[in-house]
Amino acid sequence: MRILLVAHALPPDTYGGTELYTERLAEAFAADHEVTVAAPSDRGAAAADVPGASVVGLPTPTTQPEDGVALDPSAGVAQSSVDAAFADLLSTFDPDVAHFQHLKGLSSRLPRICASEGVPSVLTLHDFWTACHREQLTHPDGSLCSGPTCVGKCANCYANAVGEAVADAADGGEGDDDSPPEAGEGDATFPAFAEPVARRTARLDDALDAADLLVSPSAFLRDRFVEFGVPPGDIVQARNGIWVDAFRDGGYDPDSTLAFGYAGRLVEEKGVHRLLAAFAGVEGDARLDVYGRFDPEGNDYHARLADAAADDRVRFHGYYDDPATPFAESDVFVLPSTWYENSPLVIQEAFAAGTPVVTADRGGMAELVTHGVDGFTFDPESVESLRARLRTLASNPRLVARLREGVEPPKRLSAHAGELLDLYAGLSGAAESTAEAGDGHPVGVFDS
Repeated sequence: MRILLVAHALPPDTYGGTELYTERLAEAFAADHEVTVAAPSDRGAAAADVPGASVVGLPTPTTQPEDGVALDPSAGVAQSSVDAAFADLLSTFDPDVAHFQHLKGLSSRLPRICASEGVPSVLTLHDFWTACHREQLTHPDGSLCSGPTCVGKCANCYANAVGEAVADAADGGEGDDDSPPEAGEGDATFPAFAEPVARRTARLDDALDAADLLVSPSAFLRDRFVEFGVPPGDIVQARNGIWVDAFRDGGYDPDSTLAFGYAGRLVEEKGVHRLLAAFAGVEGDARLDVYGRFDPEGNDYHARLADAAADDRVRFHGYYDDPATPFAESDVFVLPSTWYENSPLVIQEAFAAGTPVVTADRGGMAELVTHGVDGFTFDPESVESLRARLRTLASNPRLVARLREGVEPPKRLSAHAGELLDLYAGLSGAAESTAEAGDGHPVGVFDS
């Protein structure tokens, strides 16, 4: 089978969960299939090395005037140069299936191009980007959003976000020359936002409609998209798999310092600041190891983290090239994200190392952790709730040992790849039947 995987970025440009997942899935497929991976040239494709697979660079996204809502070029959905390059790739590679991991920084028309060329397509929903113009269903102040119920609601949210960006620039921040016109205190009726939001929504609705199958790694995200208007029969849940054998159990000594660990991007929505605040109130023989690119001199949020970590029990290790290290070195892994999350690979990676997880009782995080069996969940709105969980573990080595015994290995990447291959194989016949019948399944995130 000829498989085309399409992503918004690849390592070494970024090491996010979706990017790493795409790279590893391509390598798994390449053992028995012909695989090409496509991504923007300036977002990793030019330097990517995926064993067994070909990597093709797509044009760099640029801000398009008709988008109108882009705080950065990758937020847009109209990219004619990407459309043309992708059509050429379909012609030259002639894939049996195209599997989109993300459309950010690409073009909303890519699934429709596949449909017009008779190429079955799959779109995995790793986050809320196709339903939320700010990607994570959060308001500019960080509070959670119930979803895209109307154009005015989303336009107002985006106008406020741009207003904050303009204010930051005026205060000496980097700013963004490509930001859309200021709407004036978040006026949702201002055409600079309401009209582009409606247009962008329609284009992303069409992308969801054009894909032959939508895949959600979590039940939580699947249910949200059904609420937003996706027909239930068009979206399936398939939990991601990981390279279980790449991780190792570092063991646990109840008589040594208890090591809490965090690994991943150090950004506000990951809640690392809350973890530091919670850990500051933990007594006893414990430490906190934080893994991830760390630049307190050039990043304001990182500087705040450094200031909050006055306790020498907190250690910032920076970038790590061995994905197994943070989990092998941690007795308990903590993921304190403030947004919904979908299906965090880091939780599965921790479990692959036999490490229990403390995470927020929210979204896809809560699906993965069974409270009191392989970890703890806590109230994501309460630093004190997280602190209480950490204190309980720091004072009870036997409990830590019991939780470690309760950890089950996560789904293997090979098993997940097999599930996807079965889905791919079933698409050709279904696509032919749909073409003959002329059926459609209109999707709309503002559907009632």
